[in-house]
Amino acid sequence: MSVFRPSVRLTAPDGREWEIYAYKLEVGDRAEWDTDLIDDPGTSTAASGEIAIVNAVVWLVTLIPRLLIRILDAGLAAARAVRSDAWTIEAITFMPQRQSYTWKTTTEYRGQVLAQIEGSLQRGDVPQHLRNATYVGWRRSAR
Repeated sequence: MSVFRPSVRLTAPDGREWEIYAYKLEVGDRAEWDTDLIDDPGTSTAASGEIAIVNAVVWLVTLIPRLLIRILDAGLAAARAVRSDAWTIEAITFMPQRQSYTWKTTTEYRGQVLAQIEGSLQRGDVPQHLRNATYVGWRRSAR
């Protein structure tokens, strides 16, 4: 199994296509860095252009520390995944907008939980109470 490839793809009775992923490695989200300079709306067009150029340079310079922090986060997450027996199973649909449902389970019950989720989604139901799994929650993003 790969986090980059779904464990299961299926189509629900309502026509929504679902992808179910199973993974151990979880790299947490980080807040965006605010690298913009304060832009005074009363400035002239030339000054706004200069501020935009400075903002772009500051953003590029801060790319390196942000990249290093994300690499460190991934390394720490990999170390936690090796020690842990916890698996995350996530069912995602992209239409009409991205929605995901997440459960946690162990290696022993991963296949069983995957089968339960797949069966429920094929019947048109999003399961929340599964045997041997903990429902984490639902997320929707506007993108």
